[in-house]
Amino acid sequence: MLNKIAMGAIVVSCLFFIGPQMPLAKEPLTYFPIVKKGEMLEWEKVNKLLPKGTSFKVIDLETGFYFQVQRRAGNQHADVQPLTHDDTAVLKHLYNGKWSWNRRAILIPVKGKMIAASMHGMPHGGGALANGFPGHFCIHFSGSSTHRSRNIDPSHQLMILKAGGHLDRYASGASARQAVSMFLVGMKQQDLTLAKPVLSARLQRDKDIRELFKGITSMQYEIRKKSTRFPPIVRTDISAKVKKYDENGKQTVHYTFSLERKSMTDSWKIIKIKQ
Repeated sequence: MLNKIAMGAIVVSCLFFIGPQMPLAKEPLTYFPIVKKGEMLEWEKVNKLLPKGTSFKVIDLETGFYFQVQRRAGNQHADVQPLTHDDTAVLKHLYNGKWSWNRRAILIPVKGKMIAASMHGMPHGGGALANGFPGHFCIHFSGSSTHRSRNIDPSHQLMILKAGGHLDRYASGASARQAVSMFLVGMKQQDLTLAKPVLSARLQRDKDIRELFKGITSMQYEIRKKSTRFPPIVRTDISAKVKKYDENGKQTVHYTFSLERKSMTDSWKIIKIKQ
């Protein structure tokens, strides 16, 4: 018996000590510990801080993963490209291995500032760097807009508020229509965090509501006029037409949002959603 135990100890020792021991990595090389939210810096100022040709770090708010990009073009927002193949790999990892138009809240450290921003993950247009990324993608900042329409993108702006830690503040002063828009943008981006500030405590716990934020690949919405059958200062209904694509294909759904607030100085909360 003792001989068997001794032999077992030798085998185990061999298993643990064959070959050189590799040092354990303390953290992924692309991880940035996030200790604070971003500053809501207006695009006009960011445009000067990050001129075309500048390389800078992009930090994903939710995961802490970061990668390097270079600003190549863009006047109304920044058109950027990952610097290297490794940077492209990190970006694609953030989108679960598939390029996507979905927005993500990001932070950009530059000259002692941590700037709140938003990006999508879809290659489009031209690209000049040897990085394995077929085009460029867009980064938006507070007050930036799309190039063609010059319109402010609500999904990007809400992600910027998220990166800056200001979603609750925005929701507290939002109109009933803006509160519904926050919910629908969160649904479109599959990010419940964007909608939570305008949901009642009961709806935040509702499993059916949480399911609305899953599985959507593309979505468009149109908010209709609000109802006036309640005193408008404390209660209102707002309808919305939603076209969404998921694993079942295209669906058109009509939602009615019931909102309530206790007084004119309180924020609107969605208390019921019917379809």
